[in-house]
Amino acid sequence: MTVTDVKAAVLATAGARVALSCAAAVSGITAGLAIADVSPATPWRHLYLLPVAVLALRRGLAAGLLAALGGALAFGPFVLREIEGHGLTRAAIEGGVTLAMLGVTGALVGSLAAAGRRQRERYEMLRAVQRVLAEAAPLERGAARLAAALARRLGVDAVGLVIADGRVVAGADGLDPISLAAHVLARRRPVFVSDAGTDARPRRVVVVPLTSGRETVGVLAVERLGDISREERDALVGLGAALGLALDNTRLAARQQSFAEELEQKVGAATARLAEMDRLKSGFVALASHELRTPLTALQGFAELLATRRFAPTEVQRVAEIMRAETERLGRIVSDFLDLARLERGLPPAIRRTVLDPGPLIAAAVDVFRRTRTTHRLELHVDGALPRVDADADALDRVLKNLIGNALKYSPPGSCVRVRARALDGVVAFDVDDEGPGIPPDERARVFEPYYRVRNTEMLGPGTGLGLSVVKSIVEAHGGSVRADAAPGAGTRMTVMLPALP
Repeated sequence: MTVTDVKAAVLATAGARVALSCAAAVSGITAGLAIADVSPATPWRHLYLLPVAVLALRRGLAAGLLAALGGALAFGPFVLREIEGHGLTRAAIEGGVTLAMLGVTGALVGSLAAAGRRQRERYEMLRAVQRVLAEAAPLERGAARLAAALARRLGVDAVGLVIADGRVVAGADGLDPISLAAHVLARRRPVFVSDAGTDARPRRVVVVPLTSGRETVGVLAVERLGDISREERDALVGLGAALGLALDNTRLAARQQSFAEELEQKVGAATARLAEMDRLKSGFVALASHELRTPLTALQGFAELLATRRFAPTEVQRVAEIMRAETERLGRIVSDFLDLARLERGLPPAIRRTVLDPGPLIAAAVDVFRRTRTTHRLELHVDGALPRVDADADALDRVLKNLIGNALKYSPPGSCVRVRARALDGVVAFDVDDEGPGIPPDERARVFEPYYRVRNTEMLGPGTGLGLSVVKSIVEAHGGSVRADAAPGAGTRMTVMLPALP
């Protein structure tokens, strides 16, 4: 025996007790009136209304009318005796009105009680639906649980549920394009089949759309071996509207929850990024101070030596070369600071374009480092004649020197830094390969962010973490691109691509 059967048996037992109590009350009232031998106009006649109202409230319209009939049969002899003995007196008329009131009370209270009971059942059904929909489960599993809950609540043999334009189906393997469910989903009108023809007894089928506003979010199909009254069909149509609204609200709530989780993740990532940026900026202040102090100290020291001592011409030339290199280094750092300030204000780098041949520019940049960095070997390979580019010569020189300087900084002494220029399909490509420790794949995109430095590179040389971000901004301002890859063998390859003129 199922839980539903037990509940039905308990309700039947309680109903029988109420009916017996009401019958006993009618019998007691009748016996009291007979013993007192009162007229039909006695105020005690209204006591008959009490058991009629109680039974109608507890058992509905049919029970209310049955109780009214029992009360009329019990009180009727008093009215008939009055009419036979004295004619149609006022007491007889009042007794007749009482008989009519019994019927009206039974019908009215029973109807209201049945309507209230149906409303309560619909409310409990919607609560059960909301509980099922509130569970954190995939839509397919939720649809199966919802169909099972509706089958128990509606007291039917089978329930089919189609949600989200047929993508989710409960109670069947899928949505047949020629089925009633597909027809109702397309037409948005309920369908009633008086006999599906699958059993000896008529099997009724009702299919109603699940609507939310002007949108149809699904279909509810109900089967029962036996009758489905007109009232039940109308209730199913109303249930379809309520169920569609509940499904739509659940979908919106799930979407809102998804958006909230995504927003929380983005806020957390942004907060972590801001914290990292703050940490990097703090480190940048210290590094910037060191980077500026180094060339300034060198310039000041050599300037004092030149002012206070006499040197041979060759020595003076050597000191002048060192001072020129340190001055260029200082100029690059200051330029990086200025470009960073423009980038943080959302402004592009200041460039003045002219049509130029990139070959001599590349050769000049490599030659500067060959004369000042004797600890490394520098190789230049230019594959044929290079097409002209529309670029700022100074900006392009800064890009090349920044990439070559980084390659020298992070390569061990005695290693080779290779610079290669070649023409590709509509672009001029510049490659700078080093033989350093390389950049981990997950950090190659981040090296172009301001202040970012690759982990475990501090011991290889100081830096502000601005050079590559400035390179990226300059290259993109020219309509090109820059990327970091693993160099053949070992190390890092930086590749710059600029649009070539036709």
